[in-house]
Amino acid sequence: MGSTKPNNVVHFRDLKPDERAHICNGCGPKGGFVPVPEMGFTACCDHHDFNYWLGHTEFDRLRADWQFRDAMMADAELKSWWNRWWYRAMADLYYRAVRRWGAPSFYYGPAYRTRADLDAEMVMV
Repeated sequence: MGSTKPNNVVHFRDLKPDERAHICNGCGPKGGFVPVPEMGFTACCDHHDFNYWLGHTEFDRLRADWQFRDAMMADAELKSWWNRWWYRAMADLYYRAVRRWGAPSFYYGPAYRTRADLDAEMVMV
């Protein structure tokens, strides 16, 4: 279904702090004018930002959004039983928002971005 990632692809776990700060900004679009509450989902949002930076096809975007939703739902399960419904509802809302309005932030490129792409971007920062 989706494309196979190359061996030189960047992994989220391998990002240095400055690289992570360059790619990730928590919840909401980078440079967005409407602040989006973090709701305890900052790590999920950062990983989603990375997957959008990595980019490639619409299938990859759909997969990134599903992983985002699943991660937020897993975090919601860690909340107190009386708060879970709220966090599940917020996770669903955030998922629907990225499905509806996230496309302009996704990198639709001929291939996944690689370590060389990130290194080139970091030189320019």
